[in-house]
Amino acid sequence: VHDEMRAKRMQYSIVTYNALIDACARSGEMSRVSPLLEQMSKDGIEPNVITYSTVIKGYCQDSRIDKAFEVLEDMKRSADFTPDEVTYNTLLDGCARYGMFERGLALLRDMEGAGVTPSNFTLSVLVKLANRS
Repeated sequence: VHDEMRAKRMQYSIVTYNALIDACARSGEMSRVSPLLEQMSKDGIEPNVITYSTVIKGYCQDSRIDKAFEVLEDMKRSADFTPDEVTYNTLLDGCARYGMFERGLALLRDMEGAGVTPSNFTLSVLVKLANRS
């Protein structure tokens, strides 16, 4: 799809790129994400918190949770945006999926320390984390 859109010289936006990255994440094609991020940069489009949260989701689904945590750290170092509830919940869910109880609790403390209030969804993920550990 991306190649066809490029061939037709379609105008891209952050929404277009986020949709393409999400499609890669959902289909297990995370190897295609880095080239998309590079093309975004060439097009002068800056990633946003949705972009990064989607990349994190993809890495979690691709059993690359350490890579997902690297992306979180990149986000935290950025002055442009900070991880939000969705970002943290996605990673917490990844921790639950792989039985990483201690890392999940550390992430929860990090979330609270960053001023991100856990939601009811966060609590449901924490229950899953406790059950799978």
